[in-house]
Amino acid sequence: MTTISTHPYPAASPTAEGNHPRLFILLPAFNEGAALTQLAATFGPALLKSGPFQILVVDDGSTDDSMSILEAARVPHVDIIRHPQNKGLGEAVKTGFLVALERANPNDIIAVMDSDGTHSPYLMERMIQLIQEGNDVVVASRYRYGSQVVGLDWFRTLLSHGSSWVFRLTTPIFNIKDYTCGFRLYRASILQKAFQTYGDRFITESGFACMAEIIIKLNKLGALFCEVPMILRYDQKISTSKIKIARTVLRSLNLVRRSATGSYRQHS
Repeated sequence: MTTISTHPYPAASPTAEGNHPRLFILLPAFNEGAALTQLAATFGPALLKSGPFQILVVDDGSTDDSMSILEAARVPHVDIIRHPQNKGLGEAVKTGFLVALERANPNDIIAVMDSDGTHSPYLMERMIQLIQEGNDVVVASRYRYGSQVVGLDWFRTLLSHGSSWVFRLTTPIFNIKDYTCGFRLYRASILQKAFQTYGDRFITESGFACMAEIIIKLNKLGALFCEVPMILRYDQKISTSKIKIARTVLRSLNLVRRSATGSYRQHS
């Protein structure tokens, strides 16, 4: 089990060799089984031109054999960070950020994506290029021209589009239409700034609303955003959905209220 530092200002590690920034790929995982191992093995061929990378799997208290399968497969460049109990997506992402930031330089890149096989690693090289062009955050978006969502039922599709419009109307952010997609790349320096500003309260949402919370708080810090169209292959998802729809909707609405009233607290 990897020990996580609780220091609030994670230290940069030595400079990487070559001209490429290093890439840290966070995969929050809870009972993902074989899908996680298959995904982790895909990064090698998908990132041939992207320089060094490391995969950080945050096992959020899985109760199945996910980690045993992954360990047995001996996929290169994989570290597993374990939560003894399930803490929710927000805590898993926070843990992954802190571990990555302990190893990262300011211009390195930290990626987050779902571990269930619905996001394609082959989109990542295009997203890396956009970070190198000057963006702080690149979002794989379901709402840009050229995007497709395959295999999602009509009710979930309706909620997804409704959520996007609520955030766009109440908390507009330049270049952002998809506030809740879990597939993103971040420049390490903007995440360092976020933890320095908000401390442990950078991510307070435990569930899927944390993705919108991160976007909104980084916007308040002056981050530059960009989106790329994504093909979301929900038809390839093996595990059951972890989203609690009613709870996620309520938490998202509360997040909108907090953003509108400026009630976020900074680190003191």
